[in-house]
Amino acid sequence: MVRVNWLLLYLLSPWCLAAQLSIIIDDVGNHRNDLQLLQLDPAITLSVLPSSPYAKRIAQQAQQQQREVMLHLPMQGSRSLALGPYGLSENLAEAAFKQRVLAAISDFPEASGLNNHMGSQLTQQPQEMHWLMQTLAQRQLFFVDSRTHLASVAEHIAEQHQVPHLRRHVFLDHVDEPQAIAKQWQQALNLARKYGHAVLIAHPREHSITLLKQLNLPPDIQLVGAAQRLAMQAVKQPKELRLVKAEENREQLKQTY
Repeated sequence: MVRVNWLLLYLLSPWCLAAQLSIIIDDVGNHRNDLQLLQLDPAITLSVLPSSPYAKRIAQQAQQQQREVMLHLPMQGSRSLALGPYGLSENLAEAAFKQRVLAAISDFPEASGLNNHMGSQLTQQPQEMHWLMQTLAQRQLFFVDSRTHLASVAEHIAEQHQVPHLRRHVFLDHVDEPQAIAKQWQQALNLARKYGHAVLIAHPREHSITLLKQLNLPPDIQLVGAAQRLAMQAVKQPKELRLVKAEENREQLKQTY
């Protein structure tokens, strides 16, 4: 687990008044090519699929870079897809549910937080979200709601359990085409400027990686990790913490996971 005093760095930083963008790359670890993600800006967070063949190698190398690592934990979605040994679904009893979460955390001590892979069905279920947040609170991990469904209750329940949390605002590559990706990128920058912070989720896809390799942020935007952002929120509560729902990226409504 990355242990950096982000709060101290923030208070001493001249960037503290800049708009901030957190970039999380999901689905990491399925392919050997995902190793190239370690060449991206070290402030970009990698969220690894715990049962994928390259997840452990990437997580270990990311930790050596002092790069933030998250667990991209499979959760029941709207379609009947295999979830793997760490997968969470409605048909699990509480003990089995929590054991799967704990197993993923134990197998990936490099991770400081967790977000949902798919999960459009499970994140609507209060009981299962209580079980998840109880476990994260116990192990002191943060949560990022990928917002694969607008009816998700994950954030609300994370707050009840005092689990530090963020939400995804924009999917970079929901449409995997350069023009669409450029539009989503600009949307993320616009939200960051308007509200002070935005969370952008991308995937290890060719057009997305091309953009992120050539990352050239405007001077008024600072790239920050999710944990770093959460440390800042502990000190300062800016207006963007509750984005106006009408402003959220409408592209997410076209498909659930």
